[in-house]
Amino acid sequence: MGACIVPPCNSTKFVQIIISGQVQGVGFRPLVYQLAKELGACGFVRNRGGQVEVVLQAELKTLFLAQLDTHKPLQAQINAIECQDIPPIHTQDFKIAPSLTPSLSLKDTLPLDLATCKLCLQDLANPKSRFFNYPFVACAHCGPRFSLLHTLPYDRAQTSMRDLVMCPACQKDYHNPQSRRFFAQSLSCPHCPITLSFYDQEGKHTDRPLERAIQAIRQSQVIALKGIGGFALVCHAQDRQAVQKVRALKCRPKKPLALMVKNTAVAHALVHLNPLELEALQAPSAPIVLAHKKSPCYDHVAPNLNTLGIILPYSGLHHLLLQFFEALIFTSANLKGEPIITELETLRAKFDLEGILDHSRPILHGIEDSILRCVGKQMGIVRLARGLSPLYMPLESPISLVGMGAHNKTSLCWSRESSLVIPETGALESVESIQNYHKDWDFYSKLYGLPQTIGIDQHPQYTSSQIGQEKALECKATCTPIQHHKAHMHALLGEWELEHPPLEGMEVLGLVCDGSGLGDHQELWGGEVFKAHFRGFWQVEHLLSLQRFWIPKAPNLIQDACTIGYCLAYQHGLTRLLARLEKPLGARANALKGMLDQKIQVSPTTSLGRLFDAIASFCGVGEFNTYEGQSAAQLESLASTTESLDFYPFSLQDRPVMGTPMLEAIEHEILGNQAPLVARKFHNTLAHIALALAKRHNLPMLFGGGVFANRLLCEHITTLFTHRVFFMPKLLSCNDGALAFGQAHFLANQQKEQTWILNKSH
Repeated sequence: MGACIVPPCNSTKFVQIIISGQVQGVGFRPLVYQLAKELGACGFVRNRGGQVEVVLQAELKTLFLAQLDTHKPLQAQINAIECQDIPPIHTQDFKIAPSLTPSLSLKDTLPLDLATCKLCLQDLANPKSRFFNYPFVACAHCGPRFSLLHTLPYDRAQTSMRDLVMCPACQKDYHNPQSRRFFAQSLSCPHCPITLSFYDQEGKHTDRPLERAIQAIRQSQVIALKGIGGFALVCHAQDRQAVQKVRALKCRPKKPLALMVKNTAVAHALVHLNPLELEALQAPSAPIVLAHKKSPCYDHVAPNLNTLGIILPYSGLHHLLLQFFEALIFTSANLKGEPIITELETLRAKFDLEGILDHSRPILHGIEDSILRCVGKQMGIVRLARGLSPLYMPLESPISLVGMGAHNKTSLCWSRESSLVIPETGALESVESIQNYHKDWDFYSKLYGLPQTIGIDQHPQYTSSQIGQEKALECKATCTPIQHHKAHMHALLGEWELEHPPLEGMEVLGLVCDGSGLGDHQELWGGEVFKAHFRGFWQVEHLLSLQRFWIPKAPNLIQDACTIGYCLAYQHGLTRLLARLEKPLGARANALKGMLDQKIQVSPTTSLGRLFDAIASFCGVGEFNTYEGQSAAQLESLASTTESLDFYPFSLQDRPVMGTPMLEAIEHEILGNQAPLVARKFHNTLAHIALALAKRHNLPMLFGGGVFANRLLCEHITTLFTHRVFFMPKLLSCNDGALAFGQAHFLANQQKEQTWILNKSH
């Protein structure tokens, strides 16, 4: 790192350096200690809340910061450095001082859970290492962090490891500046172990628990495995009978299941991986990566889809287990609408399992695996969770704000000095998920304080909206309902600003397409075009909806793609297609006609998600959606089976833009048995509509909403927009997981607007 420089420690000038960002749980203090010792510095480094404080001689500041920038830990991210001169301190050495716990701000960041690093994996495989075959091997650069954290600062006493006494060897490593386990908070070894236990029908076994789990999997059993963020259900991926057991346990008949594969060689054998996908798969965040299947041998894992979700082992326990298998089903242990299970008693109450591999380290924050997918020429977030969240975004607000999110893919966002987006926790559809939502509120409000303003979705029936109103009353905060798709637009603007700092007069378009959200006049929106103009704050205007038709209000009918397809065909007079659709619907077809004619128990929608369902039903791949986006995903997979650049007729002058001419052309080709071509041309048409809008307004286009998790659609947009400016989310998901941040951005923007109006009036 450079030659030792030793200025006198009787310096009359010292400097205090406060470093904010991802600087705890990444080996930052040990690195600072080593740099300072090499420079001959006097002073100290310590955790200060969620930041790191460094004090040393003022004359070393420039050199120290240059060395820090060059050598900072791989997983560290520095967001801000604040320096100020301080009176001299009386010391002749440099040390790691005890942490301070001041009142926290949103500059104080939470550490992320990280996959086991390569050096720890070498220890795991080395018979001469004391960590040989130890399932919980970790160091200052890897392992669990957020999932075991009580509060900041990130010290062992603040984690679920605090009651585990380190053995002399671990104590030596923990206090040795030359060890990569120097100040590793999750450190343990076989002499002071986190213990494994295996439970079966005969009871608890502490002898050979891992071997018993391996044997159970080989015997076609489904076991639960406690990992970093909760329990997972695991079985042999090629054992169709065992996979069906998993589906029965989770009431998940067709939803794709993730595969944990032994290594990248197995991953390459199962799916096509481009460089971006391979990089994401091997990242320390260790997400599930959705990639194209190479063969149909795992069709039972992801039925009717051309993709598989692949994840690599990310803990020592996973690596030890995968030594004996090429691929395992690896899916979170939870029921639909419930959070991931973290405790043994809850697991036993929910599932009748043949085996459970448990460990003794408590999980304080249940967290799912993140999911990524290549969209266009970048990786897009499908689920923001372990390894990527809690996520800090550089959005500041003049007052303390909280966005409550929506109903699905629930999240929260705190905003003040910066903005914090918490991990997605699923839908608020059960007592357990609502309790978990309250638990998250309590944890983050204890860290960062109560808000002065709360943003909620304007849908009054969303549980998040109702809880937001309750919290506003409790903490005497203002509560602001925000239109669903406008919040999506603000999430896009908040991320767009990071790459394109807004200037006076800047304008952009936004295309927000999803399943549904409450719009104006009680309509269910989902295919919306916005225009945003910057004048010190963003003015956001709704321009138009791409299409509009009537659908039933009943949730069970909305979930049925054939029902949606019939409603669309009936309203556009597609008589020949109606005859085909009436067969699977039976008597329901006449009931639907009556409902539509008399406008009974139906509502208008502009949802592109429902349009995808309808087209999927026309193409024979739409069915009752047992999971969100099922028919749309099957339509995308069908479209990928053929090549075509053709698209259907549309006109920006027409309302709706996607109207009868397009649907009549679709009907003609469906009756000509060209379903794959219809699926492909439908995707192409959406991309061409986006291009036509961008050309008409001659503005950059921002894309948001769950529809843009569609790889085929995004790839076509990327091709068409080769010579135009466009933006798709990179840090946040395109779906409802981004809404809490969008609500916070809306509220912060509202504060800026009020300041602008006040200044103008004076």
